[in-house]
Amino acid sequence: MKKIVLLINIGSPDTMSVSDTRRYLRKFLMDKRVIDISFVFRFLLVNGIIAPFRAPKSLKSYQRILIQNQSPLIYYSYLLKDKLQQVLGEQYAVKIAMMYGKPYLINVLHEIKQQPVSDIILVPLYPQYASSTTGSALEMVLNKIKNWQVIPNIKTVHTFYKEQAFIDLWVKQIKKHLPQEYDFILFSYHGLPERQIYKADNQFSEKHCHLNDCCNTSRSKNEFCYRYNCLYTTRLIADRLGIDESKIGSCFQSRLGQAEWLQPYTSKCIQELSGQGIKKLVVISPAFVTDCLETLFEIGIEYAELFKHLGGKELTLIPSLNAEEEWVKFLSQLLTK
Repeated sequence: MKKIVLLINIGSPDTMSVSDTRRYLRKFLMDKRVIDISFVFRFLLVNGIIAPFRAPKSLKSYQRILIQNQSPLIYYSYLLKDKLQQVLGEQYAVKIAMMYGKPYLINVLHEIKQQPVSDIILVPLYPQYASSTTGSALEMVLNKIKNWQVIPNIKTVHTFYKEQAFIDLWVKQIKKHLPQEYDFILFSYHGLPERQIYKADNQFSEKHCHLNDCCNTSRSKNEFCYRYNCLYTTRLIADRLGIDESKIGSCFQSRLGQAEWLQPYTSKCIQELSGQGIKKLVVISPAFVTDCLETLFEIGIEYAELFKHLGGKELTLIPSLNAEEEWVKFLSQLLTK
């Protein structure tokens, strides 16, 4: 019997059409962990406002970053799968599964159910923990397999932002693509509504989160705080690079709606930095191991255009790990240790 390695990510529209983009947005945003409000209000918001109006705009954004007519997330995911399979060998069967697009997680699990397997190793490809990413992926899997008559041994590769080898990966990637001259390095993470951080904290009997300097110290109480995970990732990478604190900053992108999200917002940071005379800006997104709409379009195109409009000369986006050989090696070691 083989061990199944399930690489889980968010997914992309099934085809580059308005209808499939709208369908993808509905699946994604109707997840109760992604938009964590009551079902009725979520349904009205997603189906009445966001999906109908956002789909055409999102499709145009996708069309500007396609690789061989595929979304970068799908293209690199299959490439990563093939490379990891080659490294792990015949004892393992590596599969990719997307939460809201093809290949659908529920369909992949249905295929696995019909095979004799000894282990299923779940790998949500999110370095930092958030309920809307890692939490949602694990819930989907557990809900699907809970009624199986034969449940194989289930293992989980949870968060891995603290792994020294993972930090070293990013250090090498940054050094490889870092311009000889730059003024500032901005670490941009996907944002979350602030209420989700407080909800996670409220799960525990002793509450301490106030979205301030509580994230500056590592302790068991904030192990699953997304904000702490992100800021700690920045500190680990910056320390290994030996960069002066005055030349780095952390921020959060991809805000949706009018609620308060984690701050500072990436767009505002770019405005402030340009106002301070920063001309050559480097942006890194260690929350994304695979390049996608949020990196290649939001940062590489939208924020780059904003920066130049405000007087900046050059915005350099450091590529994600994608299917780099060292990233494949890291995953294989993580899975077999």
